[in-house]
Amino acid sequence: MRDLPEELISYIFTFFAHSGVLSNAMLVCQDWYMHGARILHFNVTLNLRPGLSINSSDTIILFMKRLVSPTLSTADCIHHLILSGFASLEIQEVILEILGRTRTLRSLDMHALNIIQGGMLISPDTFTSDEFLPSLIAVNAFSAHFCVSLAHTRRIHALRIHEPLDISLLRCLSRPRDQLAKHIQCLELILSATSTAAAIESMAYLASTLADAPLEALALQFAVDGPGPVSWAQFELALGEMGMYLRSLRNLRSLSLVFRPDPIMSVNADVGPPSNGEEHRETVTKRLAEKLIRENGMDRLRRIEVRWHGWWIEDEQLVPLPRTQLLRLPHLWLFAESDC
Repeated sequence: MRDLPEELISYIFTFFAHSGVLSNAMLVCQDWYMHGARILHFNVTLNLRPGLSINSSDTIILFMKRLVSPTLSTADCIHHLILSGFASLEIQEVILEILGRTRTLRSLDMHALNIIQGGMLISPDTFTSDEFLPSLIAVNAFSAHFCVSLAHTRRIHALRIHEPLDISLLRCLSRPRDQLAKHIQCLELILSATSTAAAIESMAYLASTLADAPLEALALQFAVDGPGPVSWAQFELALGEMGMYLRSLRNLRSLSLVFRPDPIMSVNADVGPPSNGEEHRETVTKRLAEKLIRENGMDRLRRIEVRWHGWWIEDEQLVPLPRTQLLRLPHLWLFAESDC
């Protein structure tokens, strides 16, 4: 088998994977181990439970060490990596070594990774190095500074940041003619604002810098920390103004707009029981979504979400989305469900 072309051996190993004997085949020799690792380690999920240490005999820790083994490292076989749980300082060092060794990683999802003892200790020079995550196109993480640093030096197609960004950090993330403005297709952000006017300002800036981007999906949550709650009238006016700026995003297919806390919508007493009140809120929200589409020429949209409601758009009709599929939910990532 050593005399066979690499492509043919790799093809044969795909049958091993389907038959469930891949792990056994990897024990035959070092070459077979690496062929198997390219399949077995293509998608890797590491869930780090609390209390783990680098000296633990836990399977996850042993696997992480094997990924960066001096003699048989397979970190470079990983294309998609999900990290969650709790990472102490010493475990963070192993994670960084894994990231430093993988040159084929396409997507990194670490939004559910709790960094113990402060943030991830990454040198600024690491982000500018051509050796660090050169193939990365998709990131889902909490830290805004981590994501901003990556977005400046990588061709990021899909990005979700769970930490709120103020206007200064937003301007740092998205700059005209920068990498993000050239390549971003799916963008999911939480933007902090002191008022609805500040939220509109953030939308105006983002739409202007991404006007020429191949942006197909945009999900924005505005965390409004003003002197009082946002009324429904203020929310309607804000979305109306945002719509004018959204017109410049000509490739947009999916749109989600959320204000936090949720705008206050009064329900008349004659509406009936609570269930009818919720139906009323959905009806009013749907009308607002339809108005946003109609008045701003968004006939190319295929999905729209406003507040706690969402719809697929089929033949100009809005078909309800289950709430469990709304993009505002922290466990959902559009990249993992689409072709972005």
